[in-house]
Amino acid sequence: MAEVRIDTLIEKYWQDSREALIGLDFGAHARLNTAVGAVDAIWDRHVFVSAETFGGIQIGHARALTGALLRRFLVVEYAALVSVGGTDIPPTGNAHLDSSLASACQHALDTFSGDLLGPVRVADALVYAKPILLDSPVPIGAVMIACRRPISSIQGRLLSEFLRHFDTRLSLAERLLQMRRRTFDFEYEIKRLKGEVRVPEPVPRRLRELPGKEVERSMAEIANSVRELVLFGVSLPSEHFGSFCHNYDLLTHAYLTILENAEHLFLDVPSAIDAKNEESKLAAPYFRLLGVMGSLREATRLLFRVTADDLVPDIAMGRAPTFADLTRIAKGKTTDETTGYVLEIMNDRGEDAELDALAARSHPYEFRAANTGEVFALLALYETLKELAPDGLQSLRRRVTALLRKYQAARAYLLSYDRFEDVPLKGGDRTKRVNAEKLLLHREGAPAFDFLLAAVGGKGPSDSNTSS
Repeated sequence: MAEVRIDTLIEKYWQDSREALIGLDFGAHARLNTAVGAVDAIWDRHVFVSAETFGGIQIGHARALTGALLRRFLVVEYAALVSVGGTDIPPTGNAHLDSSLASACQHALDTFSGDLLGPVRVADALVYAKPILLDSPVPIGAVMIACRRPISSIQGRLLSEFLRHFDTRLSLAERLLQMRRRTFDFEYEIKRLKGEVRVPEPVPRRLRELPGKEVERSMAEIANSVRELVLFGVSLPSEHFGSFCHNYDLLTHAYLTILENAEHLFLDVPSAIDAKNEESKLAAPYFRLLGVMGSLREATRLLFRVTADDLVPDIAMGRAPTFADLTRIAKGKTTDETTGYVLEIMNDRGEDAELDALAARSHPYEFRAANTGEVFALLALYETLKELAPDGLQSLRRRVTALLRKYQAARAYLLSYDRFEDVPLKGGDRTKRVNAEKLLLHREGAPAFDFLLAAVGGKGPSDSNTSS
């Protein structure tokens, strides 16, 4: 009886698939098989291998690349897969067409039917939309198509089969990533209960190597592939990415060297703690953090290894790569666990947006080191644009200063070292404990991040800028 039931079930599945493919010739079958194989490769490499959350950026990249694949599969001028939020429609470069695509997308997401909607003529293009319904009672996304010729019945059949397979990728991704996150949480809690949570080891200092010809070629390829980068909400022409990396490397190395060589580090915390006092229990975690921050040297230099190929998903999505994209790519190029955690946490949103994140709970030292690395990146961005676009420096300075205020934990370190001992902080010497208490312990009277910008520029700020 069991064999009969199995045969019956297989026959049903076979007939369902066969009926779905009726009317397709050998060439259409071959194209569908090729497209299905390419979709598998995209999701295997961009989601199943390393993605940790279903809402993570890897899902967006996989969707964008799948949309680009769909455009080639259907042989149309434009195709995109849009999530249920409807906010990530890749632009076409034509404002009128983009507006029509956005309207059609919203209509598709509001239509609880899997039919192909359209066409609507926009200039010389035909706009189609198809709600991605499948087994869901409401659309979980939409397919957007713009083409010069009407979609044929064969193209419509191929699209339906393509989406049927795409649904299996989404279902598998959702279940896999859900289990991966649960496993990660359980493993951490078990280690914590057993007392096995390992304190991160400081990264050993290494000889700094200057970037060579290969890096110069890579930077040139990035400049030819991407028009601009958006770092912390500030546009940076891609041809200046090399200058940013260079400044980032120099600033990170210089500031960490000062932190490491300073005799004392009086921190902006609720009591006057000298992080260099190895005999103090209160200072121990800060001293350990200083060691973990050494990983920023390797983290910053890994940005030199970002290539144009690494940015292909962002190009496919029609958007400018962000600082978070760059650090995500750099993470895949390191073998050091601590550096990998730092790069994974590092982004361009500020520590306030991440305080409740799993990373802050599971990797507190790497979390704070990542915040400090973001501050270095902001200073490097300011330094880069100061050299390239001095005319807009005043407005940029105000923007960077406002962004820096998000990094309160990083400020405790970066405003406590010897480089600023000659800066007139209300006439006091910060390297002496009593004056350090007066200047740094009250947040409303602590030196503002303007001092960091002034130090980069080589000028001492006026006393009027010392409030937060």
